[in-house]
Amino acid sequence: MDFNANIDNRFETEIARYNQWREELTRAVHDYHDWLERTNQLDVQQSIRFYDLLETLNRGRLTLAFLAEFSRGKSELINALFFSSFKERLLPSDVGRTTMCPTELFHDPNEEPYLKLLSVETRYRDESISQLKNMPVEWSKIRLNVNDPKEMKQALSALADTKRVYALDARMMGLIPMFDESGQGPNEDDIVEVPAWRYAVINYPHPLLTNGLSILDTPGLNALGLEPELTLSTVPNAHAVLFLLAIDTGVTKSDLEIWERYVKAGLPAKIAVLNKIDVMWDELKTAPEIEAGMKRMIDTTCTQLGLPPEKVFALSAQKALLGRIKGDPQMVQRSGIEKLEAYLANEIIPIKRQLLAKAVTSEIGAMMVASHRSCTQKLEANQAQLNELGQLAGKSRELTQKLWQKVSEEKEAYNNALSEYKVQRTTFNQKRNALLDVFNPTKLDIVCSRSLQAINDSWTTPGLTRGMRQLITLVGDEFKAVSVAGEDILHLMEGVYNTFHQRFNFDKMDFPPLDFEGPRNKLQILIYETEQFCKDPVNIVMTEKRFMVRRFWRMLIDQARKIFNEARADTERWLAAVPLPLETQIKDHKAQLQARLDALAKVNERGGAITEEVNKLQAQRKDIQNQIAMITSLIMKVRDVGPNKTAASATAPAAAAATASAISRPVAAAAPAAAASAETNPEFLKTVKMVVPKDQPAEFATTQKLDLSKLS
Repeated sequence: MDFNANIDNRFETEIARYNQWREELTRAVHDYHDWLERTNQLDVQQSIRFYDLLETLNRGRLTLAFLAEFSRGKSELINALFFSSFKERLLPSDVGRTTMCPTELFHDPNEEPYLKLLSVETRYRDESISQLKNMPVEWSKIRLNVNDPKEMKQALSALADTKRVYALDARMMGLIPMFDESGQGPNEDDIVEVPAWRYAVINYPHPLLTNGLSILDTPGLNALGLEPELTLSTVPNAHAVLFLLAIDTGVTKSDLEIWERYVKAGLPAKIAVLNKIDVMWDELKTAPEIEAGMKRMIDTTCTQLGLPPEKVFALSAQKALLGRIKGDPQMVQRSGIEKLEAYLANEIIPIKRQLLAKAVTSEIGAMMVASHRSCTQKLEANQAQLNELGQLAGKSRELTQKLWQKVSEEKEAYNNALSEYKVQRTTFNQKRNALLDVFNPTKLDIVCSRSLQAINDSWTTPGLTRGMRQLITLVGDEFKAVSVAGEDILHLMEGVYNTFHQRFNFDKMDFPPLDFEGPRNKLQILIYETEQFCKDPVNIVMTEKRFMVRRFWRMLIDQARKIFNEARADTERWLAAVPLPLETQIKDHKAQLQARLDALAKVNERGGAITEEVNKLQAQRKDIQNQIAMITSLIMKVRDVGPNKTAASATAPAAAAATASAISRPVAAAAPAAAASAETNPEFLKTVKMVVPKDQPAEFATTQKLDLSKLS
C-alpha cells in the first residue's frame, strides 16, 4: 500500500523530524555512555540510569487522546487523519456502530500488524489494564492484512461489538449502577447490553504512528467513569487532548461534564474540535452567513470552555475523509482539517521534544555539565603546565626545585582541605539518608494498608472516601518535609563550594532547590479526581461497598505509588547532582597537582626531560580536545528541540510556553538557581566559554560556546 499517496501535511513532516531528532539524541547518549565507560567514570548506579534513560528515549511516543461523548465523530476524525489511504472507513463510525471500548493505536515495527482485544469479563478481577498488557493469554489477537481494506474493515468492526448479559453480571463488573436514583437495583433476570471488550490495541504501520505518534480513542462519559486507570493515569499522561463536540449542538451538559472532570485540570495541551460543520453548509445561505454562524459557535465554545480562539477548530471529519478518499483537495481544504494538523505540528510536537530533552537533562544533565567542565579545566591545566615547563627551559636546576617545593606545599594544603571535606561529606551523607528515609516505601505501605482497612471496615461512602483523602494528604505532606530537608542540605553544600572557590579558585556554584513540580502536578490530578469521585451522587447514596469504589481505590493506590517513587527518584538525582561538580573538580585538581609534581621531578632528574614532557602534554591536549568536541556535540543535541528551535517559545500558546519554561528550569547543581525561565531571566541566556589555547584550530574554537545552564 502506498501510504505516501495520502496527504503531504506539515504534521506528518514534523513527526518524521521529531523521530529523526530522537534517534540522533539516542545515539549521542549511547556515545556519551561509552566514553564514560572507556574512561572509567561510570559506576553501577549510573549505568542503571543510562539504561532507564535509553528505554525512555526508545519509548518516546507522542500521545494524542481523543475525548468526547458518544456520536461526536472521534472515530471519523481518526479515520480522516490516519486511514484515508485505504479509501475506506476503517474504524466503525456508522449510525449505531461506534467504538465501544477505549482503543490505543500505535506502531511497533518489531511485530506484525494486529488488533488485540481484552475481554470485558476481566473486569471481574483486580488487575488493571496496564497489568493485563503483560498477560498475552488474556487478549484475543487478530492479524491485520494492511493490503486488503475489506479485511481491515471487517477486523476493526470488532471494536463495536456488544454482548447481552444478565444485569447481575453487569453489576458485578461495575458496568451498571448497583442502584438507580430511586434506590432500586436491577432484577437479577434482567438482560442488558454491554461492550464486548474492555480495551483494544491496534498495531498499524502508518507513517505517523511509525514515527512515534500514539492515539487513544476513548468512548463517552460512562466509559471514562468505568475505568479509573484512564482518568487517573492514561489521559493525564497524554501530551495533548482533542475534545470533540458537535457544532450543531455546541457544548452540551454531558460534554461540559467530561470537560470539567477529565480535561480541564492538569493537562498540558487542550484542543476543542467542533465537528460536523457540513451541517451548516446551507445552500440557501451565503458563504459569509455560514462563516458568521461558525464563528458564533466557536466564540461560544471558547467562552464555555475557557479556551483561546486558536485552540478551537471547526471542521468536518466526514468531508475530510471523503475528500481524501476521492482525491478532492478543495473538499479537504473546506473541511478545515488542515488547520488542525498544522496546529498539531507547530504546537504539540515541540512540547514532546522538550519533554524528552528534559528527561535527558534530568537523568544525566549534571553528569554532562560536570564532564564538560572537567574537560575544559583539564585543557586549562594542560596549557598552564605547558607554560610552566616552557619557563624552565634553559634555567637552573635550583629554579626547578623551588617550583617543585611550591607545588608540594600546594598539594599539602589541598590534602588538608580534603580531610576537612571528608567530615563535611559525612554530614552530607547523614542528611541525605535522613531525607531519603522520608520516602521509605514501607511508610506508604503502612498508610495504604490502613486505607484499605478503612474501606473494609466502612459501610458508607464517606468512610470509604476518607481513606482516599488521607492517602493523598500524606503524599503531599511528605513532599513538604523533603523540600525543607533539601534546603538544609543546600545550605551545607553552598558553604563547602564557597570554601573551595575561595581557597583553590574552583568554579563558584549556585544550586537550584529540590523541585517536585512534576509529581506535584500529578498529585493535584489525583486530588481532583478523588474529590470528583467522592462528590458523585451515585457514590454518595451508596449503602454498601461497591465494585467501583474498590476499583478506584486500587487505581488510586497504584498512581500514588508511582508519584511517590517518581518523587524519590527526583530526590536521589538531586542528591547525586549537588556534590557531583565539586567532587569532579576535587579529583581533577588532585590529579593535576600530582601530574605537575611528577613532571617537575623528571625535569629535576634529567634536564632533557622538558621536551619529553612537553610532547606528552601536547598529545594529551589533542585527546582532551576530542573529548570536549564529543561532549559539546551531545549538549548541542540535547539543547536542539528540532528544526525550528525557537518555535515553542516564540509561537506556542500559554500552556506550551509554560511547559517550555518548566523544562528550561535547572534540575541539578551547577546552574543558576534563579534560572527559572529562558524568556524572563537574562542570566539563563549566559554562556560558558571554554578556554582554548591560542594555537588551537579555529574550526574547533567556534563550537565551544554553550548555554550550560539548560543542562544543569
